[in-house]
Amino acid sequence: MRFGITPLDGEYLVKSFNVNKGLIDFSDFRFSDLILDVIDSGFRHCEISLDLFQILPLEINKEEEKRIINIQKEYDFTFSAHFPIYSVELSSPNKFIREASVQSCIDSFNQFKFLEPAIEVFVIHPTGSFTASIGVLGLDSKAMELIYHILTNYAIQSVKKIIKTTKIPKSKIAIENIQYPFEKTIEIIDKLKGTKLCIDTAHFLGGFSGDVDLIEITESYLDITSEIHLQDYSDDYPSPDHVALGRGNNFPIKFLKMIHEYDFKGPIVFELGLSQAIESFEFIKKHAPEIKIPEIKS
Repeated sequence: MRFGITPLDGEYLVKSFNVNKGLIDFSDFRFSDLILDVIDSGFRHCEISLDLFQILPLEINKEEEKRIINIQKEYDFTFSAHFPIYSVELSSPNKFIREASVQSCIDSFNQFKFLEPAIEVFVIHPTGSFTASIGVLGLDSKAMELIYHILTNYAIQSVKKIIKTTKIPKSKIAIENIQYPFEKTIEIIDKLKGTKLCIDTAHFLGGFSGDVDLIEITESYLDITSEIHLQDYSDDYPSPDHVALGRGNNFPIKFLKMIHEYDFKGPIVFELGLSQAIESFEFIKKHAPEIKIPEIKS
């Protein structure tokens, strides 16, 4: 199996900037250096957080583009990319917010269009924090069903526009299970005809996607899954859905064995810092030793 990490988070990001002046200095930042750090650590895949190239003043010029492509070819390195999520709401009932969210995704793709042939999966959140907040309003089931029907259709139309504009093959688009009813997530995938699923284990374990079982979902939908976000869930941490395997309560070992027996070919990404990724590998070694994992150094 092929494991990866998100280098624009955690320790990798912190050590990339000079904070000696009291302010973070982005002037010398090169994403290619970050990729080399990931490679030096032992990984051969990374997920690019496209958000940060819009939130932070990070630039990739033509020279940097060529360097990234050369590194990718030299090391046979693979990528996935995560479309923006911060302040993005593809299912918003406000058309101006919805259209701006679509444009954010399109612009983020354009910045990395040069790398598109090497990006295997584009992960997308079909809904955002506003939609998630509706679920706690306590409305009756009929009202919620109507609202979810409307928002799901907005999400479908937004993703369709992103696909049409960017011309990304549908098979490269992976809809992630998030804080939204899982049956609606599957409805989005079905109606888009050709897109895939990104399984986020912590989102299932934390109940974000409804009262559904991770093992049952994996048994039913692993065949349409193109990427896995592998992490545990625990309310004992500031970011409860981004913690190392074993920190939560009873991470299902069967899940690890299932994806191993299935011989899952897509990227398995730790959306964690390097130290927690290493901690997760130790958990895998202990509980699923049949899984071959890379030699990772801190």
